[in-house]
Amino acid sequence: MRRFKRSRKQQFIPNINTEEWLANNPNAMIQCPSQPGGLKLTRESCAKRYMTANEPRWANIGAEPFHIFVFKMNLVACRKCDVGAGFAKELKVQAA
Repeated sequence: MRRFKRSRKQQFIPNINTEEWLANNPNAMIQCPSQPGGLKLTRESCAKRYMTANEPRWANIGAEPFHIFVFKMNLVACRKCDVGAGFAKELKVQAA
């Protein structure tokens, strides 16, 4: 039986001070009105969640593996969100 050689390279671990980043970017994060628990996310990620929730492949919830079921259930609140729709519209305008 062969054994895998372990790499002697050190892994890159980013050193990001989140408190400093939030202080420098106070308007970058929003609190989601649709998700429970006061989820904070960026405008771009809110737009992506809205667009993903409205894709046909994520629309119907059926008998899938558990992790896909959980992912789909997390997107249910994003389907008819007006905030996400506005950010998605802005994101599409910026991309054009």
